[in-house]
Amino acid sequence: MDFEFFKEEGRGYEPKASIRKQGQIGLNQGAVTRFKIENNQNVVLGYDRNSKTIAIKFVDEAVKGSKRAVVRSGNCSISAKAFFDYFDIPYKAKTESYSIKEDTEEGLLVFSVFKEDDISF
Repeated sequence: MDFEFFKEEGRGYEPKASIRKQGQIGLNQGAVTRFKIENNQNVVLGYDRNSKTIAIKFVDEAVKGSKRAVVRSGNCSISAKAFFDYFDIPYKAKTESYSIKEDTEEGLLVFSVFKEDDISF
């Protein structure tokens, strides 16, 4: 038999995104590890109003509207208050978590704030 033993630390490895009540998008350790997110990467945020889906696109350099992904202690924060306000996405009540998926064709991380089942590629 050829066992591979789990030696990692952390609370979970299922990639999750959260909308925090401070106006941030958070990515858990599972997302940071699986999608190889590094500190100070540039991201741009997108929103599909029909499916209520948020997209995170990592870009090589800072562009208009881009934000920095801040990775600390295995999780990631992206400042998104202005983004949430512009698209009228609620964030002030409490932190909510969502399953996040990778759209490899478009180079995006996406999650729906409506129903997780609504994301399809």
